Amino acid sequence: MHRREFFKVFGLSSAGLALSATQLGTVLAQVPSGAFSPDTRDPVSHVLNRMGFGPTPDLYEYANRIGVDAYIEEQLAAAGDDAVLEQLIERRLPIMNMTTADIFERYRDKRGDVVEALIGSTLIRAILTANQLHEVMVHFWSNHFNIYINKEASVFLKVADDRDVIRPHALGKFRDLLRASATSPAMLFYLDNAQSTGQEPNENYGRELLELHTLGVDGGYTEEDVKQAALAFTGWSIVPPRELEARNDVEVGEFLFRGRAHANGPKTVLGVQLPGNGMADGEAVIDLLASHPSTARHISEKLVRRFVSDDPPEALVNAAAETFLQSDGDIKAVLRTILTSDAFWNAPPKFKQPFELVIGLLRGLSYVARNDDRLGRGMAQALQQMGHMPFMWPAPNGYPDDGRYWMNNLLPRWNLPISLLSDNRIGQPDYDRLAALAQTGDGDPFDALMHYFIGRSLTDAEQQVVSDFAAQVPGNDDAKTVASVALVLASPAYQYR
Repeated sequence: MHRREFFKVFGLSSAGLALSATQLGTVLAQVPSGAFSPDTRDPVSHVLNRMGFGPTPDLYEYANRIGVDAYIEEQLAAAGDDAVLEQLIERRLPIMNMTTADIFERYRDKRGDVVEALIGSTLIRAILTANQLHEVMVHFWSNHFNIYINKEASVFLKVADDRDVIRPHALGKFRDLLRASATSPAMLFYLDNAQSTGQEPNENYGRELLELHTLGVDGGYTEEDVKQAALAFTGWSIVPPRELEARNDVEVGEFLFRGRAHANGPKTVLGVQLPGNGMADGEAVIDLLASHPSTARHISEKLVRRFVSDDPPEALVNAAAETFLQSDGDIKAVLRTILTSDAFWNAPPKFKQPFELVIGLLRGLSYVARNDDRLGRGMAQALQQMGHMPFMWPAPNGYPDDGRYWMNNLLPRWNLPISLLSDNRIGQPDYDRLAALAQTGDGDPFDALMHYFIGRSLTDAEQQVVSDFAAQVPGNDDAKTVASVALVLASPAYQYR
């Protein structure tokens, strides 16, 4: 790309592309072996893509200025100022700050409004938050403690779960998060514990608590442990709407322990005898599981998979699990062990999940919405096409965190950069901000932009592919340059992190 062409296009207010995802796929299928490899990436790009949802121009410059070590510590502290973001959520999506009782009362027949607020706030926070690592961990724990919002009343309850369970504990102690989830009305409803009694115990929550939330499927528990755990949590319930007029101590949709529904009497889980009465039974199970070595390993393996590799290196899993046990389940301490390890810095490429791709493109392009509602609908449609709408996985195990699961649906992934670079109905990239970023340093502006998007320069072979592709794109030099950017964003160099 010539310097004059670059500045011409990034001085434009808009650009149209006569381009299709099929064309991009055809070009990428024919590139020389090893071209557009995601294997090499500078440390700042590596950190911003692994610890967050990708760079923005301002964040990229900031992280380069303070260095990756300082940036990691800042993110672990979650000290970024999100006051303006929270004001935006309050103004645009007030549902997210309502009590469950108010949501039931006002939106009982407007379920779609609650779904839009919950998913919309998730997208907005991921795009705009200064605390990127915290938001990644919110995404991680929301998936770990998965709740399917299309199950009856789940969506009305999930608002409080997101606000009061997941977000406050995302970087805290695992035991606190586990207990918050165990008393979450959304979780108790989703896994049928709200109606579990000593006379008719329901094993769904007890089973997923052991298999998914703590020990893991190979964590050493038995079927009898599942039954005993289920008994321990009988009576852990919620106030349903029909009790609205009958109670004055708690509101509709809040946690309620029903003592008469609890199965008092001896119980043993993992060889440990429980108190045998009241909420103390469930609390004892939470304490036991939160400090168990199998839990330490299960959580550590999932975190290493998220931040390092689809095939978690055993040595790092062991080190993270040891930190988990020594720190009493301190999530920040476990993350620090992972993020400062050689395995993290030498991690193999990991295919971006669709949510990461969508948010990363909006952040990376410094996208300016002309119509927020249209942008929201457009991104929701893209996530739907790629099968990764937040809170929409029906099973308790959550969306797979393995790139191999997401690799069979590439056309929507290639369409997305085309749409964002050319669709003027919903908005456009902030070309002025990208041009300013590209002018930093003494090198070629297009090369600077490649460092920003993919963490390195294009090789000679890749430059040739881009030039040949641009020559075939109809339109003026501006259209050809934007098409070249779309090609790079559709390539493995960007589609992996």
